[in-house]
Amino acid sequence: MFKPRLYAPGPVEVPPQVLEATARPTIHHRTEAFKTLFKRTLGKLAELTRVPGEDVLILAGSGTAAFESGLLACVPRGVKVIGINAGKFGERWVKLATHYGYNIVEMKLPWGTVAHPDTVRGVLEHHPNTYAVMTTHSETSTGALHDIEAISKVIQDITPNALFLVDCVTSLAAAELRPKEWKLDGVFSGSQKAMMLPPGLAFAWLSERAWASDKNLNPSFYLDLRKERKHQREGQTAYTPAVNLVYGLEVALDIMLSEGVEEMWTRREKINRAIIEGAVALGCKQYAERVSPAVAALYVPESMNAPDVVKGFAKRGARIAGGQDDAKPHMIRPSVVGYADNYDALTVVAVLEDALRELGQNIPHGQGVAAAMKVLQ
Repeated sequence: MFKPRLYAPGPVEVPPQVLEATARPTIHHRTEAFKTLFKRTLGKLAELTRVPGEDVLILAGSGTAAFESGLLACVPRGVKVIGINAGKFGERWVKLATHYGYNIVEMKLPWGTVAHPDTVRGVLEHHPNTYAVMTTHSETSTGALHDIEAISKVIQDITPNALFLVDCVTSLAAAELRPKEWKLDGVFSGSQKAMMLPPGLAFAWLSERAWASDKNLNPSFYLDLRKERKHQREGQTAYTPAVNLVYGLEVALDIMLSEGVEEMWTRREKINRAIIEGAVALGCKQYAERVSPAVAALYVPESMNAPDVVKGFAKRGARIAGGQDDAKPHMIRPSVVGYADNYDALTVVAVLEDALRELGQNIPHGQGVAAAMKVLQ
């Protein structure tokens, strides 16, 4: 018998006090009680997102719902949009923009790499009439973290009127993120990753510049951020909200804010790095050029088949993510981005060591854990 352990980059382990909150009796969403709860939670969410006092809107849906609603809320029909595609989710935003008829310029990069500012500069110089640039911050499929601060500086230099829309689904609460200081125009995320909640909530923030871009839009009927902004400023939602997830969200926000946002960024980077260093000591290799603290993307040893390693974790009660598309045969993606601490990182490395040894890797006992512990000291 093995205790079930969830070490995937979403969904994640959820704190017991958050689960307890989601099990409270459901209240009606058109009451003063819900209005008070919702306004209080919105304020805490804005603080966590580093835009205190501003509108970080809550939707019933996934991170994809947030990005779709944000794109349609500020980018006019048919304009030119640059999509940075360095993984499965960058690819998704290109497909999304194509679906809605935007003039999409795809900046396609090899998986595991990040968008370098000079490369972005060259694309923008060829497309000076760009209306918006889309990218992931933390590309979950590759474990890579784009330097969105540096990319934003290039956008400000070459096409200062272009909006910069960023998928922060795995970076919100995991990686340093400063929307106003970095001059971002859209930040979109979801509940099931570093926010330590079950799936079901999406979060969206737009800059005042993005809100001012209100001509010739093609907004969704349901995912209409402009409609939601009007309602949520009054403590309501345009449509029925996920009431019990809002209970849980407030508790999760209290946990994270009590730790301190910057302290949390530091801790999550450290425990993710411990997994990578422990895995490298076991014969794995780091996959991402610039590592996201949300996921430890790893090449398995050359003699191994990555799906067999994923099965080795499952055999021991632990669920990790494997690689996607062409990366599936050689990549694994363990993560401790949810409710996790130092000892969860050590557990991931210990299970990896066991699984690799069973598959034929000659590893001294404790070699990976020792390397991980050095990082955590």
